[in-house]
Order: sequence, then structure tokens, then C-alpha cells
Amino acid sequence: MSLSFRRLRFLLALILMLLVSAYGLSRLGYFEWPRAYDPLVLPDLDAASNFLTPFKLKRIDSNAENCRAAFARAGKAVAIEPTRIDTAQCSKQDTIKLANLSTATLNVEETRCAIAARLFMWEHNIVQPAASKYFNEPVTELLHFGSYSCRNIRGSSAASEHATANAFDISGFRLRSGKLVTLKQDWQGSQPPAEFLREVRGGACDYFNVVLSPDYNADHHDHLHVDMGWYRSCR
Repeated sequence: MSLSFRRLRFLLALILMLLVSAYGLSRLGYFEWPRAYDPLVLPDLDAASNFLTPFKLKRIDSNAENCRAAFARAGKAVAIEPTRIDTAQCSKQDTIKLANLSTATLNVEETRCAIAARLFMWEHNIVQPAASKYFNEPVTELLHFGSYSCRNIRGSSAASEHATANAFDISGFRLRSGKLVTLKQDWQGSQPPAEFLREVRGGACDYFNVVLSPDYNADHHDHLHVDMGWYRSCR
């Protein structure tokens, strides 16, 4: 092992030790660690994402009360709905009734709080900046086909993520001027609406495990499907 490599390893170990010590002191109240870079605090839904955001979102996934608290911190009061079991495969657990995001509204839909939190962050960090970029105006309404549906994946015997409200189908966006941008009408081509839709599709992949668009198959010709299933796919 070369001397320079040993020195680099020692330096990295020293930096890590100092960071751990400093973080420990912050937890004891000696100074305030920046919230955005504190892995043990809930994510701020209306703040920019960083490399710790996926880890922090795991705390929302694991505990509905954490999710409710994150919405409260963002100024949005939500209530966790009672558990409802329809069949062995179909149930609603840890859901909220979602009516608005950081700026946009939507027809009230009951969905898992963890899905709602990700929609909130996606709309704040991806959708609104893209709307400003391509249209110079904000999105005021998110159009959707809903979340909960007691059914299997089409052509499969496996339950859909919709069967547990662990998915959401987005059909389009209404801009402040009233203009509609929909996946059914605007996905194809290279005009601003199509570029906008592709950008928000790509951004959704930073927040959801699965994002399926019209590029995936004909079943998704008119909507973006997002969910927090066990595998990852962005198509």
C-alpha cells in the first residue's frame, strides 16, 4: 500500500469521524444541523430534494403518522383514514384524502399517504418548474384517474398496486390560463406540451419506484401510472 493511499484513507477516516462527532453534538443541542442534511428528520415536502431525500422518504413509508406530520409541516392538514379491508388482496391502509398539492389542486382522491407525499414533492420540484419553463405559467390542477381499484394487473393473476391504494394514475394538467395538457392528446411529437410531459415523467422516476407512460404500452396511452411497488421501472 502506497504512502499517499494510506494518507488519503486516514484523511477520509478523520473527516468521517469529525462529521459523526459534529452530528452527535447537534443532536445534543449544541448547534443546529441543517434540516435538509439531517437523515433522522422527516423530509420537508416543499423543499428541494437532495441525496438524502430517498432515505428520508423511507420514514414516511414506514409510519403513517410520520407522513401526516410531514404534511402538517408543509402547512397541509391531513387525517389518516381508518383501515378498510374489502378482500384478501384489496384494502386501504394508511390512506389520506388528497385534495391539493403545493400549488395545484385535484379532485379529492383517497390514496396511501406515502403516495400523496411523493406526489406533493414531485409537483413542487418537477411539475411546477417544468410548467414555468415550457408555458410560463403554473399548473393549477392535476387531472387523474384515481388511486384505489380492487383489481389485478391486466393480463395477470397478481394484484395491482391500485388494489392497496399504493398507486396513482395521472391523466393531465390544467394550466392557470385554462389550457389542458393531457397524455392522451399531447404525448406524441416535439412541441412544448410533449416535452413538458416527458420531463415530468422523467422527474417522477426520482420519487416513485415505478413510472409507466404511453411509451410502456397501449394500456397507458392516456396516463402516467406511478406506484411504490417492490421493483423499479421507469418507462
